Amino acid sequence: MRRIGAIAAALTLSASLAHAQQSAGEIVDDAVLHARVKAAIVQQDVLSGLGMNIETHKGIVQLGGFVDDAATVSKALTTVSAVKGVREVDSQLHPRPAARSAGQALDDGLALVRINQSLAGISLGSAWSVNVDVYGGVVLLTGFVDSAETKKRAGELASSDKNTKAVINGLHVAR
Repeated sequence: MRRIGAIAAALTLSASLAHAQQSAGEIVDDAVLHARVKAAIVQQDVLSGLGMNIETHKGIVQLGGFVDDAATVSKALTTVSAVKGVREVDSQLHPRPAARSAGQALDDGLALVRINQSLAGISLGSAWSVNVDVYGGVVLLTGFVDSAETKKRAGELASSDKNTKAVINGLHVAR
């Protein structure tokens, strides 16, 4: 339980650092945009149960996660692009790799925990939102970071896990 608390504290601290680069108005605008995007997705039956990651920064919306097919990606992009205030959509939605066994699902879960612990244990600058998804040994990193170096470091950490077969580094370098 202490590790979970430490991870939560590290993520909260990194969120605070990143938001220090934004004005109070920008933070509020991002929160409102995030709520609008979530509401639009929930209204679409095909999208509402996907559990995709949604991040916003200065009007840029990033969608991340593994989905069933290209049609789902297209529907998500169309839905989010139509939301008032969205300047750009960065799609990091990827079709799921081949079906996985129960054993692979367990390995993916363990890899997810280890990678999140690794990310929480190092300084990622003012990265405020690094999401990790693992499916079939493929690690997907999404969110916003402050530099190309931070993006590279997160990718290296994800690659170093013993169950990682491939890494899709979809981290967006915020400006």
